[in-house]
Amino acid sequence: MDTAPAPSTAPDRTATVPGGGSILTPSAQLPAGKQLGHFKIDRPLGSGGMGEVYLAQDLALDRPVAVKVLPEGVSRDPRRRDRMIREARAQARVAHPNVGHIYFVGEDDGLLYFAMEYVAGDTLAERISKGPMPVEDALAVIRAATLGLREAERSGITHRDVKPSNLMIDGHGVVKVLDFGLAAGGLEGERAEGGAILQTSLAGTPLYMAPEQARGEAVDFRSDIYALGATLYHLIAGRPPFEGDSVDELITKHASAARPQVPRKGQRRVQLGALDALLLKMMAPAPADRFASYDQLLRALDLASDSESRPAGFWVRSVAMTLDFAAIGIIIISAKLGLTMAGIDLDDVPLVLPIFAILQTLATHRGTTFGKAVMELEMIDVDTLGRPSLARSIRRTLMMLGVPLLADLIQPFFDHGSTDPAESGFQISFESVLGIITVLWCVAGLVNLTYASLRASGRRTWWDRVGRTMVRYRTTRRSLAPGS
Repeated sequence: MDTAPAPSTAPDRTATVPGGGSILTPSAQLPAGKQLGHFKIDRPLGSGGMGEVYLAQDLALDRPVAVKVLPEGVSRDPRRRDRMIREARAQARVAHPNVGHIYFVGEDDGLLYFAMEYVAGDTLAERISKGPMPVEDALAVIRAATLGLREAERSGITHRDVKPSNLMIDGHGVVKVLDFGLAAGGLEGERAEGGAILQTSLAGTPLYMAPEQARGEAVDFRSDIYALGATLYHLIAGRPPFEGDSVDELITKHASAARPQVPRKGQRRVQLGALDALLLKMMAPAPADRFASYDQLLRALDLASDSESRPAGFWVRSVAMTLDFAAIGIIIISAKLGLTMAGIDLDDVPLVLPIFAILQTLATHRGTTFGKAVMELEMIDVDTLGRPSLARSIRRTLMMLGVPLLADLIQPFFDHGSTDPAESGFQISFESVLGIITVLWCVAGLVNLTYASLRASGRRTWWDRVGRTMVRYRTTRRSLAPGS
């Protein structure tokens, strides 16, 4: 809810235009002590395009509540009044810790009002008025808001006015999505083909509004995802993604301007790419180019967060790989000794790399290797945050070991060449060429791992990018169930 008075037409305020008409004005301010039903008004909390909000006392249950009094234009229009009542009832069925609850909807003295959960805390607008939020805090806030909006979407509700002033952090650090006064959905006959919600009024806040919403087109949860992206950018950058002197200018920028990048100063280089990609997808001008579900968004938020998916760097990955080679070497030496004692000679048969490749593929599919398990690492699929598929595991292994493995496999089919320099002169044997290629490949891999650890988004090497995987420190897997 808005906490500071400002002209209702300002671009950072909720603009509600029913049927293309004029902006609604809030009801006249109610005096302290006035009673609406069994709620006694205490003091005003804020105002917006859809009414004024007051702190009140619930006389029946002896608890503080927030009472939102809707504009007279809504109360006097039977159709819109009935619609708002039904939407309030739909929202009341949304039970989630990250959603501000509606307790009661009623009408008294010609005023239509909602009694809602009173959240004692700061809105994000108040928080960022003091400066940008740390990236991890901003991602955590948006993740919590996403969980609340996902639950609302499951009830067919689209918020339509997601912005910093409608997200609050209570005294226990819990994020609450507030002010569903512009919410749409849950009504028969108001859905377009494909389940999108037809807008009965042009509503939202221009600083954060999705392009299709500003055009008055049908909206769905992807419009809220856009507003979440604009809010996330504001939290990190300390300013909205687009600014302008008029509502029309803002709408034009949201529809066609290049998406802004996260400010580079003070941010970790290895996280910037993931943040830019996340915001680019959340704020795509076309709804079809945004995340196709809240679950996809939650996975992307976790992937961009070092707290949830802390990528492993050069030294820990190098030690893990060394341990893997050592473990496989011990296994192969033990196997050769056993076979030699049994009279079987496998000296000319390549074993180390093929066995390592097979075990590496199976271990990637499982999510960890011996060395990575020792170093508390795991491999994940960046699209699902789960274990990589077998196909992606094979692709990753081939990109990591392809050239050395091929050289190792074809080497027995060629003469090794003379080892006497006097006989061979300047000739280089095929075995030497393969050895040089293998060494260069390994050096290139180490260089790439070093570069990825210092600069690349998520510290992902070329084999991780091709395999769509990431190596990170082991974490407790989150459930995507409601309330997670």
